[in-house]
Amino acid sequence: MTTVDPLVVDVPDATPHRVTVVGSGTSFEVLPGERLLSAARRAGIWLPFECGWGSCGTCKVTVVEGETKLLYAAASAVDPRDGRRRRVLACQSTPTADLKIRVAQSSDSSTSRPPVVDHFGQLVAREDLGPDVARFRFSIGAEAAYRPGQHAILDLGAGLRRCYSMAGLPGSSEVSFIAKRYAGRPGSERLFCVAEGEQVPMELPYGDMFLREGDDPVVLVAGGTGVSAILAMTTQLAMLAGGADHHGRAVHVFYGAGATSELVCWDELGRATASLRNGHLHGALLDAPGDWHGTTGFVTTALAEHLPGLTDAMFYVAGPPPMTNATLALLRDNGIELDRIHYDSFG
Repeated sequence: MTTVDPLVVDVPDATPHRVTVVGSGTSFEVLPGERLLSAARRAGIWLPFECGWGSCGTCKVTVVEGETKLLYAAASAVDPRDGRRRRVLACQSTPTADLKIRVAQSSDSSTSRPPVVDHFGQLVAREDLGPDVARFRFSIGAEAAYRPGQHAILDLGAGLRRCYSMAGLPGSSEVSFIAKRYAGRPGSERLFCVAEGEQVPMELPYGDMFLREGDDPVVLVAGGTGVSAILAMTTQLAMLAGGADHHGRAVHVFYGAGATSELVCWDELGRATASLRNGHLHGALLDAPGDWHGTTGFVTTALAEHLPGLTDAMFYVAGPPPMTNATLALLRDNGIELDRIHYDSFG
């Protein structure tokens, strides 16, 4: 899953600033143009966060003294009301003066997630999967620690940062991403221009999109290159299915695209789903050929057909904002509680 490209912001102030966390007795230095969250993480100081991108709002802090500059005004968690309360996104703000900030929580609550680590990923291979869609494999020189469904932030140079969900499983020194090339978007174009052997700075893992334990049915919903996260999660479930403690948890995978050529990794999803004792794969195409046996329409159309029997499931949704928003609306309209829904929507 990918994002649109943020604006590259020129930060003229060349003076590092000191940020003090009120009530904690801790402080850290922020380099010119550096994000508050990145600087705190570099200094080993915990600030609450989840997506690292400005979509969830978890990292908002209150500025008690000093001023900041927003680096990505299009971040979906930006709220005009926050300006009056002096609340800012730590993941998308840089100080323009020394700061005192107040955070909602002062201790690390991310015990269920591996810590975010900075890597240099060297491109090992690029595999073309469909029209302007490819899988990129990077070697990071160390064991990749993340939970399937989570994402990385890639620094593609010249201020271009983008989010991509990992498509494979953790535990090796490689990470892979499935991405689409969008003409005219600098970040997207830049990724597809990365040459084999070239290194790309990346931070991982971010995000709350990972499987929860339990015996409840699982519903995975992918739209477009959201299949990157959903493929990783389905593969994880297929591996768990071979374990002695697995009890046949029902798994429904829904995957939608515009045309057959854009339904990338369909066969991989099929093999992973088929290895589950109670796995079901459902496809949806807007432009369906005559021999298509799935749903004709949006992925929400396919989900709606089966939803009455899945209201006790845990839902995981990955895709572009229009698809994700439509899926969330469908789930809410069918009485699915928010604590049963986890999603990624970068836009």
